[in-house]
Amino acid sequence: MQDTAISVSNDGLDIRPASGIMRRYLLALAFAIVFGVSLILAAFAVICWDGGARHDFFSEIVKDGDADWYRNFGGRHIPQIQDEDIFYNNVGHSVASAKASDIVFLGPSFVSYAVDRQTLQSSPQLGGLKIYNMAFVGIRGGEFSRLVIKRWGIRPPLWIINADDQFVHFFSNDLDLTIGPEKVPIGAVQRNRMRGWLTVVGRNLRWRIEDIDAAFQQGSYSLTPPFFGLYRNVSNGDMLLDANPAYVASGNKPMRSARDGNCHTNAAVVDYARRFLKEVGGNVVLTLVPHSQSCLQQARELADALHVELIAPPFDGMTTVDGGGHLDKNGAKIFTGYLARELVKTAAFKRAFAGKIGASN
Repeated sequence: MQDTAISVSNDGLDIRPASGIMRRYLLALAFAIVFGVSLILAAFAVICWDGGARHDFFSEIVKDGDADWYRNFGGRHIPQIQDEDIFYNNVGHSVASAKASDIVFLGPSFVSYAVDRQTLQSSPQLGGLKIYNMAFVGIRGGEFSRLVIKRWGIRPPLWIINADDQFVHFFSNDLDLTIGPEKVPIGAVQRNRMRGWLTVVGRNLRWRIEDIDAAFQQGSYSLTPPFFGLYRNVSNGDMLLDANPAYVASGNKPMRSARDGNCHTNAAVVDYARRFLKEVGGNVVLTLVPHSQSCLQQARELADALHVELIAPPFDGMTTVDGGGHLDKNGAKIFTGYLARELVKTAAFKRAFAGKIGASN
């Protein structure tokens, strides 16, 4: 009876394991837990190894060792996008970069494709300012942007907002994500910061495992994932579109309007826009990126109702990467050049940067 302790109490017999057995059991359990956790961490370290590259956040899939570029769109089997959780739950330093900016662009993927960074930097008035592109691919409505802005206190001196109305107007409370034919609610707004971070980590790990599997299938295994997906810049919000041969190709189709110009804004859009602009604060300039279904008339009516300035470049010379939806590199240079020239003339720009280097006289 050396391994069992027996005592008698008012409630009857009290039989307890001897302290030696309990200690051995607890030690074995602790060893199993530590061993299991170590295996998991070792597996994570192997899967996430990028040759010693710095990371903006744990599990980030960097481009060519540069932590300033994270894989934003990926999934070899189920396409997914990262930046909803990156921004809504403040993963990494993207939100901090937006908060530190002088000018922030808002809009859907049309804006991601239309803003050419080199053209902005070559502008004498804009080159010295920090300009962040906070457009979201697959999100047409501006409600998600409003939630991110409010949650993290993003307050640049000047906003440039694409007043587009395809499917839903930017100035609406729509909270849906559209990737290809699938339209789903934006899940990030339902997650707290911890769940958001874990979602980003899990998504990146899945993408990495898919990369490794693809490398095995191709017969060239490497722990460093091959280039795949669409990357976004932490510092300025740009998408790495130059990696798409169609985007940089010459001879793409000219951008043409295929929409009846008799299209108008409405009271619901105007009311939401007024609340949006009041909440985000700062100075505002509206723009309209040309695409086959863009409507200039409604943008003009909206700008007049809000008493803000509108910059709407003409279609002249612009070309498209996909037959009429998005601008290509050539179109982006033309759009950005026009926008840069007109922006510095606006009263909003002069109010925002009066007395600062780079402001127009």
